[in-house]
Amino acid sequence: MSQPAPAPAVDPSIGDAAITAEREETKYLLPLSGLDPLLATLGQRILPHRFVGEGANRLPDAHHFVTTVYFDTPSRHHFRAAVGDMEHNIKVRAKEYYDLHPSLAELATTPDQIARYQPWVWIEMKRRDGTRTRKRRFRLPKREIPAVFGGGGISGDALLHEAERETALAGVSELVEYGERLGEPLTANCLVNYRRLSFQEPDGSLRITVDLGLAFYAVPSDLWSREQALVRGALGRARSNEQCAVVEVKRRMALPAWLTQTLDAAGAKPAAFSKFVAAAGVVHGPG
Repeated sequence: MSQPAPAPAVDPSIGDAAITAEREETKYLLPLSGLDPLLATLGQRILPHRFVGEGANRLPDAHHFVTTVYFDTPSRHHFRAAVGDMEHNIKVRAKEYYDLHPSLAELATTPDQIARYQPWVWIEMKRRDGTRTRKRRFRLPKREIPAVFGGGGISGDALLHEAERETALAGVSELVEYGERLGEPLTANCLVNYRRLSFQEPDGSLRITVDLGLAFYAVPSDLWSREQALVRGALGRARSNEQCAVVEVKRRMALPAWLTQTLDAAGAKPAAFSKFVAAAGVVHGPG
């Protein structure tokens, strides 16, 4: 697989804030045979992107991974809504990002020894209306998650900076109100782990992510209490895997003609694909 050029240090407060606002979002399934041509063109046309904010891993040649925890109710409200209408639904999820360094693999005795990660997860409420999406996003330490989803508040020492408090409190308030409207508790339902390659315009007008090796997992019993990162090797047996790469184009601009041509040439097909639906379906069944 072609490797993108090292990502420059881009201030995430500008582009990242823009691209997580309301935007157009289109997904594609890409056969792995088309991965190298796609990455070669993306590397020439748009900057590779990586997180460079507080707690970022600045070592070179890292492989970037995401473990996403999806939430649902006992009656599987979110799963049924997403299956019934893939283009209009709400997802609630927590994301943990971590990096692996292949060069350290021979020295490590456990997977977490080659992992670098931040001591928090990002909580997201994502609303989809056709191709348009809106996202509420804030971060919290893992230990806070059970209390927050149980209808409680944030402990006094939960936030690393006072500046985060307003954003986090607003997010928690919205999450609690949403849970009350549901009339059922929201709990961790399933997990998805994947390697992510990202490309983004500095102003946040266009972001392209390529997710590889998607694997779907049941929820570990110690999900929120473990100290280590949620690396793939610590998640147990994968219930299923996605064989294609998942390409997501997130934009606040017209879709560039060069990108449409590149996706077509690589064999990428537009798809109403949901990581949550795929994971929940194999973990809990289609009913």
